[in-house]
Amino acid sequence: MAQVDITQTFGAMFMGTLLTMAIYGITTLQTYFYYMYYPKDGPRLKLLVAVIWILDTLHTILMCHAMYHYLISGFGNPLALVQGTWSLFASIAINVIMAFVVQCFFTKRIYTLSPERIKWWLSGPIGLSVFAHFFFGIETVVYFSIIKDFARLHEANFISVLPFAIFAILSDLLIAGALCLLLASNRSEFEDTNNIINSLIVYAINRCILTSAVAITEVVVFVAVPHSFYSFAFDFIIGKLYANSLLATLNSRRSLRGKGQDDSTRETSTSFRLASMATEPTSLMQVPSRESSTTTERRRVPTSVDEESKHDTMIGSSISKARSYASVLNP
Repeated sequence: MAQVDITQTFGAMFMGTLLTMAIYGITTLQTYFYYMYYPKDGPRLKLLVAVIWILDTLHTILMCHAMYHYLISGFGNPLALVQGTWSLFASIAINVIMAFVVQCFFTKRIYTLSPERIKWWLSGPIGLSVFAHFFFGIETVVYFSIIKDFARLHEANFISVLPFAIFAILSDLLIAGALCLLLASNRSEFEDTNNIINSLIVYAINRCILTSAVAITEVVVFVAVPHSFYSFAFDFIIGKLYANSLLATLNSRRSLRGKGQDDSTRETSTSFRLASMATEPTSLMQVPSRESSTTTERRRVPTSVDEESKHDTMIGSSISKARSYASVLNP
């Protein structure tokens, strides 16, 4: 124990705990904003948000218990620092469950919004990668709980840790790619529609980059520096990134409206309703009114009766498409 570098081990874990507590505050704030601004969301979606916050809170409690065990109860007792405690490994399991729930939410959205001919071709591989991520994550927790000694945790590298990291990254990439594909396929000649679609694509890519970067860093540090605890610090953080990615997606609906309209507002544009399909899991798609298309109609002044008729047909087609998406998204 004289050779143990406390700075690289429990010092790193402690710094990860402090950063994680700050992110937990953001999670709690996001949850508060969700219930305040979206009271008309369906009960299933509200329950999902509650489950995510409860899991995140449980993870925070377990993480704090682990730090108390090592830094307070184990103070002056070197033998208490050589093995992982139950709460440390349980916190990893909670992160795995939280990531699984969030990825299942996005996978279900992709399945619902995909055209009928490619539903299973698109969502099937994503679902398999998400379940593989969950399976190898739980397997990693089981191996760690059996091995316990920090010096021997690297024995699980090729059995579970590396597959766990690979499928974590792969599932995030597939989800982001599918969302971008579905959004890009709904581009139109309406500029406001395309602007919102571009924003949603950026959200999807940023979410993927953030969680994937942390997952890659975690596994690289775990394999390259096996005697440090930086990997635990990154693991503390990644679960809360998944939770915040879901909450930020739900809460972004308000800002995407551009004018901070309430959910009860009916005068919304067709273009927004088509673009918001990636983030509107409940019945928020409403049929647009004639007033909502006034701005778009002014941009394109028909030069003949035939052109005006064609333009009206195009608007009607967009309205019908909005209606169809609304019926699909209603639980």
